[in-house]
Amino acid sequence: MSLRPNARTEVRRNRYKVAVDADEGRRRREDNMVEIRKSKREESLLKKRREGLQQFPTSTLQSLNVEKKLESLPSMIAGVWSDNNALQLEATTQFRKLLSIERCPPIEEVIQAGVVPQLHFEAAWALTNIASGTSDNTRVVIDHGAVPIFVQLLGSPSDDVREQAVWALGNVAGDSPRCRDLVLGHGAMGYGLKSLSTHVFCDLRVKNET
Repeated sequence: MSLRPNARTEVRRNRYKVAVDADEGRRRREDNMVEIRKSKREESLLKKRREGLQQFPTSTLQSLNVEKKLESLPSMIAGVWSDNNALQLEATTQFRKLLSIERCPPIEEVIQAGVVPQLHFEAAWALTNIASGTSDNTRVVIDHGAVPIFVQLLGSPSDDVREQAVWALGNVAGDSPRCRDLVLGHGAMGYGLKSLSTHVFCDLRVKNET
């Protein structure tokens, strides 16, 4: 049975459409396979990165973290020695956090930076001001165990630190007879006289030599 021209044209059109649909479907499948392979490759890379981090020693990670923090050491030192109270507080807080690292805190690096006397001085100065307030304020300083620490600071090699320790102990002792006895009970008198005689002797020797 022969087909009319219009029927033959329709058959060819349908066959062409089927071929086009097949090609389009094949291209879509190929695109999907490419996307799937790409997704799997990215997942594999991400998994390897995670495994690499898990295998990375914790101590090494902490060491890198410490080294990164030490990069800001110069600005921290400048802050401690600054005349700006806000910068001093911020820098002192940064040093406290740096020295509070659980594993291998950079204690030696901080000591070598020469800021320990200044940290003592700033802390002593702050507590001296608190102790100069009301009796309740002075009690806060006492209750937090500052008196024996101030007594120890009387032997500091730093003149500024020793002076602040004397001021602080004087503020505490001057609050009441009970506070005075507390200061004396921690050996402030003997420690202070010993420290005073030592440094006065050193000052006299320097003056005589010059």
